[in-house]
Amino acid sequence: MCSGPQTSLTLSLPSGTSFGLPWAQGEIDRTTALSAGDQVLLQTWPLTYWPDGSLKWTGHALGSNAGSPTSDYSSGSRNPQRTIFTRRSHRGHFKHTSQHRHIFRCPPHITSWSARFASSSQHGSTSLEMSSSKVEHKGPVRAVIKVTGKYKNGDSKALFPFSARFYISSGGSAIRIVHFFTFDADQKRDFIRGIGLQFNTAMTDLLHDRHIRFVSETGGVWGEAVRGLSGLRRDATAPVLTAQFEERATPAVTTWPATVSSGLDQLPIWNDFTLDQLSPNQFTISKRTTAGEKRRWLNATGSDGHRASGSGYVGGALNGGVSFGMKDFWQASPKGLDVRDAGSDAAVVTLWAYSPRAPATDMRHYDVEAHGLDLTYEDVGNPDPDPTRVGLSYEVTIQVVPSTPARSELKKWASSNSVHPQLVATPQLYASHRLFGRKWNVPESSTAGAIAIKKQKTALLDFYVAEVEQRQWYGFWDHDITRHTWRYDLGGYALDNGELGTDLWLWLSFLRTGRADVFRLAYAMTRHLSEVDSHHSGPHAGLGSRHNVSHWGDGAKEARVSGAWLRRPFYYLTGTDETLLTWEPFRKVPPLLRIGPDWVTLAGNWYTQWERTNDLKWRDRITTGMTDIGNFKTGLFTGFGSAVGWDPASAKLFELSGFGTSSYHLTMVFGVGEFLMEAMDVTTDQPKFDAAWLDFCTLYNGTNAEKQARYGMSFSFGGFANVTLARYPGQRRNGNSLKQQAWNVLATNTAELFLPVTKVGGTDVMTPVNEHIGTNAAAQFSLNQYTILGIAPELAVAPPLLWTKSCCVTGRSAI
Repeated sequence: MCSGPQTSLTLSLPSGTSFGLPWAQGEIDRTTALSAGDQVLLQTWPLTYWPDGSLKWTGHALGSNAGSPTSDYSSGSRNPQRTIFTRRSHRGHFKHTSQHRHIFRCPPHITSWSARFASSSQHGSTSLEMSSSKVEHKGPVRAVIKVTGKYKNGDSKALFPFSARFYISSGGSAIRIVHFFTFDADQKRDFIRGIGLQFNTAMTDLLHDRHIRFVSETGGVWGEAVRGLSGLRRDATAPVLTAQFEERATPAVTTWPATVSSGLDQLPIWNDFTLDQLSPNQFTISKRTTAGEKRRWLNATGSDGHRASGSGYVGGALNGGVSFGMKDFWQASPKGLDVRDAGSDAAVVTLWAYSPRAPATDMRHYDVEAHGLDLTYEDVGNPDPDPTRVGLSYEVTIQVVPSTPARSELKKWASSNSVHPQLVATPQLYASHRLFGRKWNVPESSTAGAIAIKKQKTALLDFYVAEVEQRQWYGFWDHDITRHTWRYDLGGYALDNGELGTDLWLWLSFLRTGRADVFRLAYAMTRHLSEVDSHHSGPHAGLGSRHNVSHWGDGAKEARVSGAWLRRPFYYLTGTDETLLTWEPFRKVPPLLRIGPDWVTLAGNWYTQWERTNDLKWRDRITTGMTDIGNFKTGLFTGFGSAVGWDPASAKLFELSGFGTSSYHLTMVFGVGEFLMEAMDVTTDQPKFDAAWLDFCTLYNGTNAEKQARYGMSFSFGGFANVTLARYPGQRRNGNSLKQQAWNVLATNTAELFLPVTKVGGTDVMTPVNEHIGTNAAAQFSLNQYTILGIAPELAVAPPLLWTKSCCVTGRSAI
């Protein structure tokens, strides 16, 4: 049974939700029936497997009417009423729920209340070509339809291959849509001017009973009728005006004062409405009567605001309409909401993921010349900066409602769509399953040192959560990335791109603390890394771009940026595994790679596919490399900077020259050490590799004399002390001296990492800013602390109040 503290929680789930739960090896298998009590309908599917075939993670879905889900999930059967079924015919996919019926036609177009995708480029509008549709998931609670296609410009060139997933849940009439597209165009010629989702909705109410609503981030509601009655020279009276303001049907026109009803047809009909959020800090609303050169847009009085939620409504008081919402609306600006022809029989609504009123997107690199690896840390050329086939997704929810919702109801609906509710377990449960590296614990207060570290970690997470707003980590391509802000224009020091395990640090921080704000930060960063920083097809398919001024600007295309092992918390915690591996997991990799992070990242991909499918061919690719490394003379210290030969077909590694030369500091960062610790817990037939792995951990921070005694040569770690490696042999060999050594390494090699926050203001900057620890250092420092706390918390010592030397970061703090 998977359980946690009893809570009273009622969820607002317009489109349902999904989540994942971990299980101990041998606890359950595919035949085990799981339930969430008698009151909640639960849909379950396997996510991953243990080597013995038992389930490691299960995915679950709750419907729109889940109400108050339990905190206990246990074996036991419940026969749910079948509320969703899927059927395909020549007309398309039919989805039936207890509340609504949806039809998806493909080809020639998608129809969901006449929904379609909209796009335009600098050279004009584009057309949409659908290529396939399939049911990915179906059950009593949730169904998922995936459609694929591409946009084409006027000369029929395919610009943006895309996929869209439609999520439908029992008990409701909402559809959640996740639209993912890739940029497959000429960066010098093709510029996105608009991309979004468009749908029609019937308008049958009287014009004065038709309503348009937009909701701000704080829950304020802007609302007007297509034909307004307030503010007239003649009073329409309180019963009429109050009903219109409260979105109720107005009394019959025959009951109105004749001074108003006689001139009703002379009042303007406001057909078109637009909300634009062109920056993260301002939105505007405007409207017009009809399109044409003789009429202009009118700025709506009192409509300018700070941030819009991206939610709204169009429809009638009696016959209903459609509520709509877009996730991360202002955070991923420029975005927009358009309502057109509201005075006609069918209004057209467009939810712009990229507003056509914003400047066209420019995907070009900041320069056409390289500026030197030695000074700017920039590695460009062969290949040149190229955004081809990087991707991005956005999410919208649309829901048919029977009448215009009250303002308070629309506020609540908007809140649930701006930040989707996510069910999670307690940190204690996650820790008991030793997830994602398997060597960490929840914060504790057993010693003065542990208390001090807990306080320090809390302060660091507080700082980084606040950095999103302070540094304005917002934008269409930039939402919630980590950036070395003060070096924003300097080669390889600008965008972080997951350098040194930033994403793993944030995920483990969430697992340890259960903080919702940290979860949201890790979630957004993981989505960004897997979409924008990765190439999804073409010659670099499955590889990510090293840190640079542009997301895709660096010439180093590496598996370490896009590795599946580091993405697992995102998919397993949320239960959304549909897009985890969209390319062949071993990918096209040159015949030369580094043991770490390159080979270990590939091994992490195979490991992920092994646990998802229980197919032994992926395990065998891992053990093939382990066998070769175990037979190398110097084990994991082999090669120039751990570079070895690699045969993609057989997955075999072979030695090259350069033993003991260069630095090995990158071998075990980027989550490499955490992965090997997890992998070796389930790999018991590789004694030579295990010995080489323990030697590497023991000697990485060892003395030159110790390295000479073991291998006849010394090795450099480039100034990156690694406590994770130092404490692991202490656990395996139950050696307190090695555990104490790990704490000593942490105390003596993390100098100048945790200086007090410094406020920079006055004429030194445009806006006052808080400076603190750098991203790379924050990630590695925290990951090292987490692992040693998981092994030897009783030996924890309070960190110094002021460090005195530098490590991992030079110069000013590089957030």
